[in-house]
Amino acid sequence: MHPSQAGAAALVAALLLLAQPTPRANASQQQRRTTAGQDSVVFIVTKDATQDARVEPVAVIDGRGALAEPASEAAAGDGARSAFLARHYRPGAKYRLIYGGAEAGTLTIRAATPAECSPNAAGADLDSTAVKFGGNVMLLATDGAHATRAQSSRRAPTAEERAAAFGVAKRFLAGKRVSAAAVERGTKTLNLTATDLDGDGREELIGSYVVKVGPKVRDTLFLVAAPQGRGLRTALTRYARVNAREMMDPSLIDNVGEDGLGAELYVEQLDADGDGVGEVFTLSRSFEGTTYRAYQRRRGVWRAAYENYSYRCAY
Repeated sequence: MHPSQAGAAALVAALLLLAQPTPRANASQQQRRTTAGQDSVVFIVTKDATQDARVEPVAVIDGRGALAEPASEAAAGDGARSAFLARHYRPGAKYRLIYGGAEAGTLTIRAATPAECSPNAAGADLDSTAVKFGGNVMLLATDGAHATRAQSSRRAPTAEERAAAFGVAKRFLAGKRVSAAAVERGTKTLNLTATDLDGDGREELIGSYVVKVGPKVRDTLFLVAAPQGRGLRTALTRYARVNAREMMDPSLIDNVGEDGLGAELYVEQLDADGDGVGEVFTLSRSFEGTTYRAYQRRRGVWRAAYENYSYRCAY
């Protein structure tokens, strides 16, 4: 072929390639773009002893959807903490409430309420929400524009679902050599929630259990059970044994599990990275602080993706 003809053919090929329609981004890619942008903060919303709403920071979500410690600012010194409080707890500042992975109204900051035992807390008012919460039922709030589910997915499980989840827990505990008698007679369900984490229309069951395996020993289990066929399978577990002799106050062994003391409780789901699967946020409390965790599903496997310890008060 003559060089000029070859050049003309190459030009035609290039023009044809440019004329081809651009492949459409899939839903996951589109969702990721909705989370891109400035950093945002995720707060936990609970009720204090007076039943007023209180918020505390759990994590920062960067523009790529990765989770980082919000307290890194506070850890640098009181000046950084003051800046954090001034920025995020301005009276009248509003945040989106998240319940069941969906937007559930808004929250308005009343005032920062820093104290030795809650240095990063603020009081708040719930503006417009029908959600009933308190105790082991908690909410998230955020200032980010993260894509949320169109409808809330969070409810109390049925009796059949409770039995099925307990069956999964029993099988796991048997693998840890916990006696069947102890599991049957000494298990307390702290909470159990049905919620659809990946939007497939089938709900996972998320629960926490405490087993009295001896007078001074408790086993704790955090469990995510996923639908499989007509039953459930173990998707995520976090297991620990608590001995009274290892506690700062051994007399409180019977309080393990209350308000998350020595156990892990489900808080809420939020799709931080925009992949269509909600991250599972949890908390567990010790005598001096609260540990916040988040779990992500990657290639079908749930793994711990984030952990932050928030010091609260010396015992």
